[in-house]
Amino acid sequence: MRTRKTLNDRLLAWKMSGGLKQTTVDIFERGRRNRMVITGSTIIIIMVALALLAPYLPLASSTHPLDYEKLLEPSFNDHWFGTDENGIDVFSRVIFGARVSLLVATVAIVASMLIGVTLGLTAGYFGGWVDYVIAGAIDLFWTFPAFLLALAFAAALGPSLENVILAISVSYWAGFARLMRGQVLTVRERLFVEASKALGAKHRRIMFTHVLPNCIAPLIVWASIGVADAITIESSLSFLGAGTQPPTPSWGYMLKSGMLYLEEAWWISTFPGIVLLITILGFNLLGDGMRDVLDPRMKGMRR
Repeated sequence: MRTRKTLNDRLLAWKMSGGLKQTTVDIFERGRRNRMVITGSTIIIIMVALALLAPYLPLASSTHPLDYEKLLEPSFNDHWFGTDENGIDVFSRVIFGARVSLLVATVAIVASMLIGVTLGLTAGYFGGWVDYVIAGAIDLFWTFPAFLLALAFAAALGPSLENVILAISVSYWAGFARLMRGQVLTVRERLFVEASKALGAKHRRIMFTHVLPNCIAPLIVWASIGVADAITIESSLSFLGAGTQPPTPSWGYMLKSGMLYLEEAWWISTFPGIVLLITILGFNLLGDGMRDVLDPRMKGMRR
């Protein structure tokens, strides 16, 4: 009897929600025809591949200085991006810096997503005093710009890779929570949710089986753009001296150190800046493209 009731619950929820409007195949086909998704994905795949394969590529040391190779100009024979003021290969530091930036951004966004989605889902579904308390905390954190909040936490905790991840996670969760809460407030009023409640489904089952799956699309877009923001914040913190510290390669620190040698060694800060710009652009393009792909109202636009 219980099995039949569960089956009826699933079938009714399926019919009331119209089934899976955006199947995996449908999303893939629309994404394959979206130029922004293709361009952004290509950039991201290249950067991730270089970051993962960096220890296995025939690169010069990214931390060991050589006095006799200081400030060498870019050359296709020896150092593609030249060397810095310490005699370290800039190309190697840029590639290994990608590992740092992508690691920090990915871990920080995943952590902030888990916190934000959980709190936003709880607040939007239950409402009442639970929503009042959580929404107040969201508004409090949302009031401050993410970068300033991350800078405050990083300065208080001290400069290190782990503290940068923690600072970004704490400063960015409110965006996910705010977005999730707004989505849940709409989805919880739909007929298939009411039908599940009428059939006796538990709150946890309704939240994670019926409500959460219908709120995933905007979260994917926000997460993609969030990775770009996290990379920007990490580089900015390192540039200000509150983030990753040498000898760990960091795009932000390379920009800072290269400022002192712009006239005689422009390549020290130029190449890290270009790679940083391209990487951020890739995630932003992917996010904008996924918005068009996942939102039916944007179907047929920007292709």
